[in-house]
Amino acid sequence: MCSIPGLPTPGSEVTVDIKRVNPNPKCGLVELWVSIDVGRKHAYEQMKELIQIPKRMFSGSEGKPGDLCLVCIADKWHRARIVSIQEEARHVFLIDQGRPHITKWDALAWGQSDSFFLPPEIESCILATIIALEESWPEKAAKFLTSLPGKTMSAVVRHVLMPDRTVLLDIPLISKQMCAFRATRKLPVDECREIVLDYLHPPKAHAPVTCDITQERVNTGFLDKTELYFYPELHSGILETVHVTEVVNTHNVFCRLQIFTKSLNMLYKEIQQYYEEFLDPGEERPKTSGEPCATRGDNGRWHRSLLQQNILNCDELVQVMRVDEGKIEFVHVGCIRPLLRKFLRMPVVTYRFSLNGVEDGGTMDQIEYLKSLLLNKTFVAWLEKHPTHEGAYNVTLYSSNATCMNTCFLEKVETERPLDVEIEPSSALSAEGVDFHNLVNLNVENMEKQTLAITENGQVDDREDAVVTSSPNGQDDPEHPQPVIATNGHFWTSKVKSFHYEDEFFAGSTIKVNVSCIEGPHKFWCQKTENEETLRLLMESLQDQYRSVRPLSLDESACVARNPDNGMWYRARIVTGRHTPEVEVQFFDYGATQTVPLRDVHPIDPAFLQLDMLAFQCRLHRPKTPTNSAWTDAESTEFHKFVELGKSELKCIVKARASDEDGQLVHVVDLQTSSDSACKLLTQKCVQALPVVSADTYRYSTYDMDVGRKEKVWITSSQTVHHFFCQLSRNSHLFDKVTADVQQVIGKSRCRDGLIRLNDLCLARYTGNEWYRAQVVQMSPNPEVLFVDYGSTLTMNKSDILPLPASASVARSVPVLAVPLGLFGVPADGPEEVNQWFADHAVGTALTISVVSRGDGGKLIVELFDGLVNVNAIVREKIENAKRQTVTEQVQDCQASKEESTVQDADLRTEELVCISNLRETLEQRSNGTQDDVALATVLECDPQKTLEDSNVILNNNNKEMLQTNQPNDAMTQHCPPEWPEGPEKRFAYKTPNVSPSRSEEAYISCIVGPSYFWCQFANTEDLKAVSTLAQTVGESLQDITPPKSLNPGSPCLALFSGDSQWYRAQVVRNTDNMVCVLFVDFGNESEIDVQDVRAIPRSLMEYAPQAFLCTLDGFDESKGSWEDEVYDDLYNLVVDKPVRVTVFVAKEHSEMALPQHSVKLDCGNTNVNEAMQKYWKAEISTEFETGTIQEATEPNAIVIKENPKAFPYRQPNIPLNKAEVVYASCIVEPHFFWCQFANTTDLCTVVNLAQEGGQADLDPSSFETFRTGSPCLALFPADNQWYRAQILSKEGNGAHVVFIDYGNEADIDAQNVRPLPPSLQEYTPQAFLCTLDGFDDCQGSWEDDVYDDFYNLVVDKPLTVTVSQAKNQSAMSLPHHVVKVECEGLSVNAAMQKYWTATTGEQGSPLHGQTQARMPIVNANITMYKKPNISSKKSEMVYASSLVDPHFFWCQFTNTKDLKNLTRLAQEAGKAELDENFLETLVPGSPCLVLYSVDHHWYRAQVVSRADDSVYVVFIDHGNYSGVDVKNVRPLPLGLLEVAPQAFLCSLSGFEASKCSWDKDACDEFVRLLTDKELKVTVFDAEDNSEIALPQYEVQIECEGVSVNAVMGKYRDEKAQLQLSCSNGLPVSLTN
Repeated sequence: MCSIPGLPTPGSEVTVDIKRVNPNPKCGLVELWVSIDVGRKHAYEQMKELIQIPKRMFSGSEGKPGDLCLVCIADKWHRARIVSIQEEARHVFLIDQGRPHITKWDALAWGQSDSFFLPPEIESCILATIIALEESWPEKAAKFLTSLPGKTMSAVVRHVLMPDRTVLLDIPLISKQMCAFRATRKLPVDECREIVLDYLHPPKAHAPVTCDITQERVNTGFLDKTELYFYPELHSGILETVHVTEVVNTHNVFCRLQIFTKSLNMLYKEIQQYYEEFLDPGEERPKTSGEPCATRGDNGRWHRSLLQQNILNCDELVQVMRVDEGKIEFVHVGCIRPLLRKFLRMPVVTYRFSLNGVEDGGTMDQIEYLKSLLLNKTFVAWLEKHPTHEGAYNVTLYSSNATCMNTCFLEKVETERPLDVEIEPSSALSAEGVDFHNLVNLNVENMEKQTLAITENGQVDDREDAVVTSSPNGQDDPEHPQPVIATNGHFWTSKVKSFHYEDEFFAGSTIKVNVSCIEGPHKFWCQKTENEETLRLLMESLQDQYRSVRPLSLDESACVARNPDNGMWYRARIVTGRHTPEVEVQFFDYGATQTVPLRDVHPIDPAFLQLDMLAFQCRLHRPKTPTNSAWTDAESTEFHKFVELGKSELKCIVKARASDEDGQLVHVVDLQTSSDSACKLLTQKCVQALPVVSADTYRYSTYDMDVGRKEKVWITSSQTVHHFFCQLSRNSHLFDKVTADVQQVIGKSRCRDGLIRLNDLCLARYTGNEWYRAQVVQMSPNPEVLFVDYGSTLTMNKSDILPLPASASVARSVPVLAVPLGLFGVPADGPEEVNQWFADHAVGTALTISVVSRGDGGKLIVELFDGLVNVNAIVREKIENAKRQTVTEQVQDCQASKEESTVQDADLRTEELVCISNLRETLEQRSNGTQDDVALATVLECDPQKTLEDSNVILNNNNKEMLQTNQPNDAMTQHCPPEWPEGPEKRFAYKTPNVSPSRSEEAYISCIVGPSYFWCQFANTEDLKAVSTLAQTVGESLQDITPPKSLNPGSPCLALFSGDSQWYRAQVVRNTDNMVCVLFVDFGNESEIDVQDVRAIPRSLMEYAPQAFLCTLDGFDESKGSWEDEVYDDLYNLVVDKPVRVTVFVAKEHSEMALPQHSVKLDCGNTNVNEAMQKYWKAEISTEFETGTIQEATEPNAIVIKENPKAFPYRQPNIPLNKAEVVYASCIVEPHFFWCQFANTTDLCTVVNLAQEGGQADLDPSSFETFRTGSPCLALFPADNQWYRAQILSKEGNGAHVVFIDYGNEADIDAQNVRPLPPSLQEYTPQAFLCTLDGFDDCQGSWEDDVYDDFYNLVVDKPLTVTVSQAKNQSAMSLPHHVVKVECEGLSVNAAMQKYWTATTGEQGSPLHGQTQARMPIVNANITMYKKPNISSKKSEMVYASSLVDPHFFWCQFTNTKDLKNLTRLAQEAGKAELDENFLETLVPGSPCLVLYSVDHHWYRAQVVSRADDSVYVVFIDHGNYSGVDVKNVRPLPLGLLEVAPQAFLCSLSGFEASKCSWDKDACDEFVRLLTDKELKVTVFDAEDNSEIALPQYEVQIECEGVSVNAVMGKYRDEKAQLQLSCSNGLPVSLTN
């Protein structure tokens, strides 16, 4: 098919259905309307059914010409397009009928977004080969034409005329018959095409008059005609990962830069959302070719596009190009919209490329092959030249396996061209196979022009070769012949062409190699196998030349050197120690570095430098490797093994190229054999190349220290609290390895001398003979070196510095061990005495860090801990104390100077200093801290076994105490923020307001919207004044600063309030182009301000909590009621400008803003505001209340919601059903009432430690009044005087009866020993849970008296294995009650207690068998534990038939698969759990479970139907099919998955009783055919439990494609036979999957 939607390709043969014929010839043409795409008839029928439900009706004057809509004709909706509007009449064109229609606006409606995806069902066509002889048809011809509608004929498409969408068809049968009637004559196709074009587009003089409607563009959000897309320029010589989006030919390949994929996806998500919501905003559409626009494609998606032609009218197809894909398509004018300016800001990153090396564009077959190679695939592109071929980039594409796609294409089309080589070597080496294309001059500086004896001719293998000579300037000169190397009768000329490896070994090259030298995967050398003979001849020539030679002075680094290991001479370069007895050289034809005596190093004859280095340096490609990360010893060993085993068949695949700082070429490669890859062997998955590291720089690494990671470290040096260094404890083996290598190098004489320059790598002596890695950072006046593994810089003597030799491979390759750190949350301008104190106490100490963020230069911003002590908090406190003292001294100085001088600036500075001092002092007094208890909680989680006794911590071995035991509470709790509410912290940039649950605050109402949204501001305004003054000072100082570029919702800022022109702290709520809506966090009011009145807020101003907090009146849930209008005025008049007492009960995130909202009780004077507002509350009466009950009020029609005292305030214990847990019995009353505590006490220790800190809070006498029955709290246990978490069961006088929810015991506690529960402690689940033994219903029996002692003795102080089978609410307490099976030391406690149980008679009079009940789980085989499906009687549901047996037994599945997909995803995660043998014992008919389905190996929810030994027969309750599975493929079902209703339900056809009719095979087959793979409309009439399985079965009526299935199946009913079901194990077997 062509790219024109719904139209065939010219030249194709099609079958057409003729729908209508125009009997009147126009310009002699035969016009008809046909359906071309006969095969899509089903799609059009389905579309016609879908559009019978419009999106919504037109309202008044809605719609305008060009809009797509639906029109109702004879009670049936049709697709249409509005052509014109004349008063009440609407002229529309029926898209699928191809004819006009006139109607009124009330017969029009908007269609769904997908209603217009299909092209028109009927296309306008003209017969292409005939033309009428007269102005009217002869009678026979007219009769023939009128008989054509309804007939199907074969035709050939001659032309498709755009933008008119007119098809020229050649229908031989019609043409032949019309000519036989002598009504037409034959006409050439091209001539017919010109006639049709003239008819469709008459000259201007005869063109119909059109109405040109213009509209002023008032929306500045749309583009001006001068605004165009921006295409960033790409540079040649770079590698880019690209995705091919369109292939036109070899010179027009459109590729998108892969790195921008995520940004483009986000952009198109915005574009789609905008244009879906605003289908036609009434703006003038772009009309000129080249204008940017938004277009909707055939799939309904919107795209950034560019007009390719002018728009002439509103009823045509226009050619556009999708700029982000490079695709050309035709769209209707109605699918074109103006492009918003913000959608133009993203540059176009899809470029047009031309394949390098391919000259012509390619034939059609070649282009199709090219598309199969490239289209919709990702490649690495090497940009070589720019621009070529009309601005396209010249590119070479490589696939993921380094295959060159350009070469693949050239090989396919057999257009490879041989390389033009101008070199004609005449030496003997040419005959020996030397590759002169790889010869290169090494360009050694000031090379001596030494020459060897010249031989005019040479005889090689009985052949004569002329020796080519050249002068030094490159011209042939017989007087100065080019030297030739003579070796064993062979003559080697140095006249060769210079050629560099960089030009040949580009990315994607594959070379057969020998690995000549290996230092590790990070550095090794390879030789091309094809150069083996060249290397052999070179080595022979070297040995002959230097067999006897006298020592000469060395002036250059290039030389020949004799290897002391084998006595052979090699080409080499001097690395270090040129003037020492021993020098370090590198044999550059092999890559190896060796130390040789100076006497064995000689100048090299220039002739030997004409041949390029025969070894090239490589680095193994390493995917997914962080920058500068080191290869491990194990990886290096494996690499050596790989090379050794595959040395005879190694291939080198070049992935990338780079140069080190010496200019040496480094190839990033993969080594491969015929069966394996070094990359895959060492790193499993390859994604990106390992970065090139210079040989003369150390490697740096953060050692995978991601944000949130905790590490034990050793502090090595410190400059300030913002700049100090550490070594990671886990890197101690690397330190030992480097130390050993350094000591080994130091012992060699060659290191004793060498020239040291700035930035050189070196070894430096610290004390005695202790040498360490270092780098020279200063040369004059005295050398200074940086000890890179410690971070300290010291001045050294030159005698204590030695160059680091290249042979010290370990010292050079191991990354620097010192990691730079800075303390988080510590002011940058810390006093020097604090920095000194930190250095004295921290350096040389083992501490723990927690990474908070990353800073510049690889620095990690951390929280530092010594045991449980937060060092950051101590440093902050010391800085505050030092600054407070400084401020006091400055204030005193200012006051003294004020008496002597009236300089206003001094007064202002003093006032500001006093303000800051007051601010810090008052905030410290108000708040018990701001931020470091979060870090403290973090360290407690790391090492929860520690108790508060560990607080007496020593920082170093010199017994310097950093903190005494009486300090932690004061030092650290002063910086503790409330941790609730959870969630907003990610968006609410400021700290949480300083309010706590159950604590009262004096406040004023600063901003009132209504009872559900108002702001309270602390009555103590000293803090507010200090913060406001500081904000104003900072804001004024930033007047000339540019507003921040990023003002996203949630961003903190300083904003200028227009009411008083003052600066205040704020947070961005939303923004537009030039305006920002901000929330003033210290007051609560919002304001729209200009973006120029916004400034970035300093970190220091964010350290202080907001002075106002968002509130809602407690006791009024807006989801269950509403307020009367009078409430707003009365609430305002009651509380405005009056002091109120606010008691906070709970906080949660506001649904629309990133803020915590507090549910509060207000007292204004003697008035309880909550009760006063009760009369305005209208509650919605419901049959179910989750948290409240209904009570009649004194006022008419008023309903009071009273708090449910049974609401459990803590998080529910995380205990899965039917899964064993190891516990201890912590509190034992009887088998029906005992508490179990988790054996893993990690969280328990953490909770206990935090509880002790929380209990130290000052007593608020009024707080006890806020406690209610069920409130969480901290209570002092009288037995050990320790604080524990508790829940109030009852209150009486000045005391309360509580249960300690982490243990289970109860106690009466005095009011003064009760404290509000800190929010952080509410986040932990209870560490104990209430239990009752399974199998003993206290309503159906009782215990004998002996059970209590025996039960206690059996379980006390012993590890127990508990399996929970059910959880329910405890009626007397607001606690969940767990029904459990208990095993103790292999003994079933449930069975052991059976003898003490006396069962009573059940309701039916039959005795209850206690022994049987004790063994059986709580699940009843006839009662499903799943919820019932979400279906209602007499209500229709859209479903699919998921499992079919016969009309009496089949399953339906909901068409909305959102819940099903979520269930499937969660089931896969839960299925990863280990097999639990105890759970398998509980499996009985009716048990819910997870089962692995053998067909697709996915986990699904299921219910056990029957069990036999080691297998179970289950039904998959979300699908309806049955399966027998091994018990090893069954897992416990998590509680969360049990709460979601099944996504399928069991059905039977209504009106057919199983006892009165049967279904034969034909009936079942017809039933399956009717329902399979079709959307069904099901109406439920009745439901009853299925007798075979514990599931409800629904009697339903089914409608399928407008046909009643019940009625169709009625003809198959048999009133005489009984229903016989095909059964397997007594159950129906599904006929379909």
